[in-house]
Amino acid sequence: MQEKISKHPEYRHDMTGVDFSNFRVLLVYANSPMDNLFSVGLSSIAGTLRKNNIDYEIFDTTYYPNDGRLGENKLHLMEIGSKNHHELLMERAQVAEFDYKEVGIEYIETNVFDDFRKKVESYKPSVIMLSTVEPTHQFGIRLLEKVRYLGIPHFVGGCFAIFSPEITIKDKNVDYVCTGEGEYANLEFCKKLATGKDTKHIPGIWAKDGETIIKNPKAPLVDMSDLNMLDFSKYDPRRIFRPMSGKLYRMVPIEFSRGCPYKCTFCSAPVFEEQFKEVGTWSRAKPIHKIEEEMKYYMKEFNVEYFYFVSETFLAMPSKRFYEFCEMYKKIKIPFWFNTRPETITDEKVKMLEEINCHRMSIGIESGNYEYAKKMLLRNDKTEQIINAVNRVADSKIQISVNNVIGMPDETREMMFDTIDLNRKVRADSHSVCIFQPYHGTALHQYCVKKGYFRKDEFAEDSTYASALKQPHITHSEIQGLAKTFVLYVKFPKNMWNFIKIAEKDDERGIKMHKELLYLYKRDYAPKAESDVGGGTRIVVDLNKVYPGNVMDRLRVIQNLSY
Repeated sequence: MQEKISKHPEYRHDMTGVDFSNFRVLLVYANSPMDNLFSVGLSSIAGTLRKNNIDYEIFDTTYYPNDGRLGENKLHLMEIGSKNHHELLMERAQVAEFDYKEVGIEYIETNVFDDFRKKVESYKPSVIMLSTVEPTHQFGIRLLEKVRYLGIPHFVGGCFAIFSPEITIKDKNVDYVCTGEGEYANLEFCKKLATGKDTKHIPGIWAKDGETIIKNPKAPLVDMSDLNMLDFSKYDPRRIFRPMSGKLYRMVPIEFSRGCPYKCTFCSAPVFEEQFKEVGTWSRAKPIHKIEEEMKYYMKEFNVEYFYFVSETFLAMPSKRFYEFCEMYKKIKIPFWFNTRPETITDEKVKMLEEINCHRMSIGIESGNYEYAKKMLLRNDKTEQIINAVNRVADSKIQISVNNVIGMPDETREMMFDTIDLNRKVRADSHSVCIFQPYHGTALHQYCVKKGYFRKDEFAEDSTYASALKQPHITHSEIQGLAKTFVLYVKFPKNMWNFIKIAEKDDERGIKMHKELLYLYKRDYAPKAESDVGGGTRIVVDLNKVYPGNVMDRLRVIQNLSY
């Protein structure tokens, strides 16, 4: 490995003599509606620009309603009408009750494309840098299309661009594609553009030269100890509010590490590791003293109340680093949240996390069918191991949520009910469910293409939307119905399951049944501290409303309806 790395010397940027006084960068964040957690990737680029005195601004689509950017990739497969991201999460009882209006957050009523055009015309950027993920990529490209006539260079980065540079670069609205981490590559691009030098031959960037596509080699990986702080100063100040357990906190992410030691086939982390092995080790951790420095700065500068640690599997860190973190965090001690896996949970870790005010952790169950998970997902967690891990946390003061995925390739309805059954055996505060999406860059994307479930050049959708797969053994509406009722199957007694099955349907009887069951769930079964999986809206269930008759009688009446 060392011999291969030596071919790519560590990047050291030199901005000496570069005049950025008339240089401006417009960062564009094509985000999902009301997904109110700051972007780590974009904020890291922003921090790099700020450190080097490069003027920049952000156009952020978070507060624009769903104008088609979510659901458009698979609209022809969906039987959900005009429902948007939040309506689907409300259906599934996966957001806790809160209201963004409490902190002045509401949808922007003007047209996002008109506003973007006006922003570009007034700011006059030297370059437009778009960051997208697969579900919003085409929406981001449509934004660029609206200002193509201005002749400003268009630079596109993000996960989708890294794993699908061929698809990204061929679009007429794209001039450059960042094919790796953006901090160094973007900075080098700005330097070349500002000084009038060649921008077509920069490592880590593909470029167009007329009809020719120049595929430059990968750039060196960034040194985590050399990274600048994430910069949140150019976002709308209200973006700092993020829901957790039914309360709005002033929350920011802390990038703890990059990479993951596990090889889950639905995740891009193993592919990053493989694709970048020629230029370094993808799995890297930020030094604890840097993390402490950042947290203290954010607390002082932004009055932060809550941290989310961005790490693929937080508790997979070495024991020495975990002890160092816990000792350091005794000086911070505001609530925090992270994601991890069942096999990383121990009594000692739970006790130490309690002592430093860990508020919540999410554990990935993904599938409750052990043989399927082992073979298809490369996850070896045994059922008892998962149950013991979740219940170990449930016995502490730390809130616990479990994450699940349904609609995976070759997964049957019976297998999905194995996942439901496993969720019924754990004492979690909340149970989230996503619909599998075959994202580019994952092993399961390749599998789905090979099996004919998904075309190679198709775009996957947001995981709250319909299944993207065309499988012979199960329909999209079946998967959608199970996602809609997943938490009901988990929480309700089995003598209610006949009612829940009716609620899976999106016909008139199913809608009425689901409404009644959701009322019952919120009244009797929902924990006080549900997770907010989707980033933001309010479940409107009027518990004070007087419903005629006994609940069970009403359910039976609906059950006997015929249309």
